[in-house]
Amino acid sequence: MRIIECSVMAKTGNPEESQDGTIVTDDFAAVVDGATDKSSRTFDGISGGRYAMTVVTEAISRLPAEADCAQAVSALTIALAHALPDRLRPTERPGAVTVIYSDARREVWKIGDVGFWYAGLPHQQGQKPVDAVASAMRAAVVRAELISGTTVEELTTHDVGREAIMPLLRRQTLFANNPAAGNLAYPVLDGRAVPQELVTSTSVPPDITELVLASDGYPEILPTLQESEKRVREMMAADPLCIGTLRGTKGLTPAGVGFDDRSYLRLEI
Repeated sequence: MRIIECSVMAKTGNPEESQDGTIVTDDFAAVVDGATDKSSRTFDGISGGRYAMTVVTEAISRLPAEADCAQAVSALTIALAHALPDRLRPTERPGAVTVIYSDARREVWKIGDVGFWYAGLPHQQGQKPVDAVASAMRAAVVRAELISGTTVEELTTHDVGREAIMPLLRRQTLFANNPAAGNLAYPVLDGRAVPQELVTSTSVPPDITELVLASDGYPEILPTLQESEKRVREMMAADPLCIGTLRGTKGLTPAGVGFDDRSYLRLEI
C-alpha cells in the first residue's frame, strides 16, 4: 500500500480548524470526518468534531493488522467512549464518521457519510436520508429569501436556511446508531455502540490497483485529486448557496473555501 496523493482542506481556510483527517499505517488507510458541532461545547479547547476525529484517527493507528470490520468498529467506539466525559446529552456528544481500508483483508469499511471509489464504481457520493430531508427544507427557505430580495452575499454571511433546520439537526442525534429510526437511522462513532447492520464492508476486487477514500466535502470522487478539486470548485461556483446540485445542510463559508472540510486520499494497493 502506497500513498499517491493526499490532501486535507479546511472549509474555513485554517488547517487547525479542520474536522477532517487522514491516516495511513502499514496495515490501514482511512479518512476520518468529524461531525459539525451543533452545541458549541468544546473538548480540550477544540470543537467536538475535531476532537472526535483526533481520537478516532489515533485509535486507527493502534488497530491490529488482523482486525476485522466488527473488531475495528468496537475498538474505535471504546476509544471514543473512554475519551469523553460521562453523562453527555445526545446533542453535546461529539462524533465522527470514517472510511477505512484494510490492506490485509482488501476490504473497505464505511461508517457513515464518507466515500470511496475505484474503477467501475459511481463517482457520486450519497447523502443519508435525514440529511436529504434537512437539505430540502434549507433549500426551500433560502429560495424564499432570494425571491424576497435577499442577496447571495447576505445569505452566505447569514445562512437563514441552516438556522431553520437547526432544530432537526439537533434532534436527529436520536437517529444515530438507532435501528428503531428505520430508514432515518445512521451510523456514527460517538462512544455508543454502532449496530453492525448500519456499517458497510466492501471487498475490493483483486484486479483493482488504485483506491480513493474521500470525505463528503467531495460530492464526486474522481480518479485524481486535481480532477476532484476542479469538479467541486466548478460546482461551488455554480451553486454557492448549496441549494441546487450541491444541495446540503450548509452553504459556502464566507471565506469561500468550501461548504465543508474535504479530504482526499489516493492509494496504490
